Order: sequence, then C-alpha cells, then structure tokens
Amino acid sequence: MIVVIGSGPAGIYGAFTASALGEKVKLIEEKERLGGTCVLYGCIPSKAMLHPLYLKYSLERLGRKIDFSYEELMKLAQDAISRISKGVEYMLESYGVEVIHGRGILKSKEVEVSGQTLYPEKVLVATGTLKPEINGTIASDDLPYLNREFNSVTVIGGGVGGIEYGWLLHKIGKEVHIVEKENLLLPKHDMDLRNYVTNHFKRIGVKLHLGVEAKIENNKVKLSNGEEITSDIILMSFGRKPNLTGVESLPHDYWIKVNEYMETPVKDIYAAGDVTGSFTAHEAIHKGYIAGINMKGIKRPYDSSAVPKVIYTSPQIAYVGNTNSGRCMKMEFSGLARAIAEKETEGFLKICVEDERIIGGVAFSERAEEIISFLALGIKFKGSLDELLDFQYPHPSYLEMIWEILRKIKWG
Repeated sequence: MIVVIGSGPAGIYGAFTASALGEKVKLIEEKERLGGTCVLYGCIPSKAMLHPLYLKYSLERLGRKIDFSYEELMKLAQDAISRISKGVEYMLESYGVEVIHGRGILKSKEVEVSGQTLYPEKVLVATGTLKPEINGTIASDDLPYLNREFNSVTVIGGGVGGIEYGWLLHKIGKEVHIVEKENLLLPKHDMDLRNYVTNHFKRIGVKLHLGVEAKIENNKVKLSNGEEITSDIILMSFGRKPNLTGVESLPHDYWIKVNEYMETPVKDIYAAGDVTGSFTAHEAIHKGYIAGINMKGIKRPYDSSAVPKVIYTSPQIAYVGNTNSGRCMKMEFSGLARAIAEKETEGFLKICVEDERIIGGVAFSERAEEIISFLALGIKFKGSLDELLDFQYPHPSYLEMIWEILRKIKWG
C-alpha cells in the first residue's frame, strides 16, 4: 500500500500513476475539497478570472468595449473551482484511490490520520505551500473569495505573482500600485523582458514604485524613499512557505530535500510538488508522476532542463532555458503577418542558440505560451538548428516567429 499526503497536482498524479501501475493507494487530504492550492486558490480560479479580461483587452484594440464586474469574475472562478475539484474526486475514484479526509501525521513510516494508523510500504508527501500571513494584507489565495468593495490595491513585489495579479486587477478597473525593491519588474529574469514589461506596465497605467522597499503599518504602505501609499487592499505577492505540518520530521532546509527520483533521505518516503521547492503546477504534476513511477520500483529521474514558465498577462509572458549566453536574436511582432492581421503586434521573441541547438527563449507576446512550449520541446529533445528549420510552421501563425529568428541566426 502507498499513502499520499496532499491532493494537489503532485499528490493526485502520484496517486494516479501508482494506482495505474497496480498499487493500492490511499490519499489523505485535510481540506473538505480536493485539488490543493492550484485548484482551490491559484492557477484554476486565476485563469477563470483572467479569461474575460483577455477578451476585454483584445476588443479594446478593435475599438469595442466590454466590462466585467469583480463579482462576475469571482463567480466564474468559483464555478471552475467546484467543477474541477469534483472532477478530481471522480478521477481518484475511477483509479480506485481511497480518499481519507484529515491531517496526515508522519511518524517514521507510519501515518496517523483521523484516529487511525496506516502502515504503508511507501509514502508520498505532497503537502504544498502555505500563503503568507502578514497583518493588514491579503494573498492571491484570497482573491477568488474577496467579498468586499475595493477600488485600489497595492501589490508588494514585482515578480511573477505581482505581475499576473497586478495586471488582472488593473484590467478590471482597479487602481494598482506595484512596489518592487529592484529598479525593474521581474527580478532575476531576462533583461530584455524586464525592460519591455516594465515599460508596458507604465504605459497601461499601473503605478510603479521601483527601487524602494515597503513597510506595512496601520494598513498603509510606507516606502523607504519617504512616500506613503494608501489603498483599500494590500496584496502580498510572494512569501509562500512549505507546508510541513505533520511531516516536520523529514529532512529539510527550507524545502523538503529530495533526489532526482523524488526520494527523501528517509527510506521509502518520497516528496513532490511545491513542498520540494518548485512553483508551477506542471512541475508538480510531473514530479508526482515521476514519484509514482519510482515508488513502483521503475527508476526514472526528474528532468528540469526544459520546463516552460508562463505568466498569464496579455500579452502573455513565457520563458524557458538560458537566455544569458550563446548567440541570441530578438525580433518584435510588429512585422509578423498574423500579428498584424489580428492587431496583436506588441511584444517580442528572443531565442538563444549554442552549438547549433536552442538553449533558451523568452517571449512577451500573443500566444507566448505555445511559442515557448514549442521551444521547450526543441530543447528537451535536442533538436538541431537545421531540424527545427526543416519543420514547416503553419502560415500565418505566431509560431512562424520561431522560424524567422532561427533562419536569421543560421543564415544572417
């Protein structure tokens, strides 16, 4: 028997995989609803809320106007949460996974939950992360359930979360301030991307406070330059912590330690997902899948060499690999036929090549998610420059920008 603690993406895909390979699986979930942070608070509700705003943004460029209330967005988010959470329940049932509600407590290799003790052969810990709890602030987890009137928001942090949720709140018509201690948004990211996104956010009317640190006092944000921001809501966009409740005994520095097979230093105990220090649901899904395979005794390492990352603004932001070395070329979408036809000409794609293979790419554009995912496939399966140039990209499409850049890198 295998016990999985946590029903987020890592936990459910670990459970699916182990069950499909013939293992008896019990899954423990403390909350009433299944799905973890992704389904209940994060990636699913945020995309339900963002989708109407993409339509709004596109129609504005075509000279039309459409508006949505925050209440409408929350209704869409909560409908998506309910449907997908229920879907997780049905899928676990179809795989024969028994769900036990309660807090799982790991003691050696035994697991205590709801007054019973389980004696599994192997355990997968997939407990995820906890939102930041700072007086006077909310976290992104709270946005799909925020039943209060507000007109202005101060977002602390201009990283991935700050950018995505700042854009969402701005497009719904709220006054948005973003405070970032560095001089550009998206710290630690590609410099071309940082410059482009910072200028874009200024242009669309988001109020940026860059190169300053923030202190929260009496529900106000005081900046290190002496300024003070007053807003209805303060949103902390970073500071999530690993949820070690009940599994504190596992070796961890900050995150639970695992090797490439998702094994912790404790024999027969595995861990996957955000509690191991990854921050996207697709990484969690794949780590759970890899853990499920390895718990069955099939040795397969987790490969993080080509994981596409996406920030769901409009234009989208996506990136993969290394864009700080090699031969790099950047092209803007203002000259691409499909972008011109659809009035989606803002943004750029940058690709870097080394030894005739792609090593990284970054896009700020319409369909950036698909473009960067295609590049990630090229990196993952080590496609050569010639092989990628031989692929016939559909015309007119946004994917053609890949071919145009690779052609210029190859032939000048």
